[in-house]
Amino acid sequence: MVAPIVSICIPTFNRSRYVVSLLESLVSQLEDFPYPYEIFIADNASPDSTPEVVASFSDRLPIRYHRHAENIGGYPNWQFVMTQAVGRYLVYLSDDDSLLGDQVAEIIAKMEADPELVTVYAPWLMYDLVAQQQQGQFYSVPQDLRIERGAHPVLLDHILRHHIFPEIQITRRDAFVSTMPRINDHAFLAFMHSSDYLTKGAVLIRQQPFYVAITRYFDDEERVQLGTDEVEHAWDRYRGGLEYMLARSGTALSAEERSGFHLRIQQMIAVRMSVAVRLRHLKARNAIDTYYIAMRMKGMGYEHMLPVPLATLASAAMFEFLYRDPEINRGMKQLVVVGDSSPDDRAFISRGADLPVHFVGDMSQCAEMRDTVVLIRGAAPQVEFDGARALSHNVRIVLEDALLSKFGL
Repeated sequence: MVAPIVSICIPTFNRSRYVVSLLESLVSQLEDFPYPYEIFIADNASPDSTPEVVASFSDRLPIRYHRHAENIGGYPNWQFVMTQAVGRYLVYLSDDDSLLGDQVAEIIAKMEADPELVTVYAPWLMYDLVAQQQQGQFYSVPQDLRIERGAHPVLLDHILRHHIFPEIQITRRDAFVSTMPRINDHAFLAFMHSSDYLTKGAVLIRQQPFYVAITRYFDDEERVQLGTDEVEHAWDRYRGGLEYMLARSGTALSAEERSGFHLRIQQMIAVRMSVAVRLRHLKARNAIDTYYIAMRMKGMGYEHMLPVPLATLASAAMFEFLYRDPEINRGMKQLVVVGDSSPDDRAFISRGADLPVHFVGDMSQCAEMRDTVVLIRGAAPQVEFDGARALSHNVRIVLEDALLSKFGL
């Protein structure tokens, strides 16, 4: 075999259904690819038919296949497939996405002609395979942006200005080997790695995409995409990555410039947190966690960027706390709401509760209750269950006023 110039690196686990579609797309996309290439697949001990699927394409694509004896973890498998690739240029490809072969070839030609260029980033197209419909692209830049070696403030400025996530890339293997990129829980890998590559040479952020992220493959699919899930909770890691990039600037910045970058980082993180709140609220995630994210945004001075009013989030959190707090609900068999409740209130409270819900007008109807959470609305009296009696009957009395105060309502 001719030694590959390009390595397309695909880590996979238990995704044979997607790998079939991916490899079919690569047969088409790489039909006239002008450079020798390998498709290096690292199988993380998949229990499905991945080996058979890969073998079925062996006469149509230059595949190199490695199967781990046991699952080594997602990030280690990414590290393995990138490190063990042999091409001059490394192209990471998720097992459920695809590439535009002509655009990859165009980038390789540019890098071949420009030895100073170590990494090329680009936004990615989003495509719904079921609907056969493009869904735009993730971030955009007004033109190709070249950042010269060591110009860390320039790279950070572009990322903050255009909200660039430098994830999709084609990188020289020697730059990858010399920087030894790893994944860290405290600094977002894309910000950290792009800054590291800039110590080895120039970086290009390209306007034209070469990568296609498939948002939906099959009508019946239930797959979690790491990036989609990550946006709901990764803003502190984003912040860590941006601060790492700022640190890479060293003494090149004045105190005023550094302060300005800190403010801009805060603004970008606020945008990401607002996206997290929107997605979490839409997907009915834990309402208490969503409320605390919103309160952090308020503390940062960005309440106006919340996609849902803070009072709405606080109300949802209050009832989540009532329904699911383990100390309130331990051993409970019912929720009794004491006081006036409109039909709409009753429907709302009953809809979200895990326990059977009953509504009574006053505490006199609660005298013999056991294993009960009692929510007292307004000024309804509670003397019947004070002290030891409530404890012996396993009754927990919760004042609505206390809940309202806890969540700032």
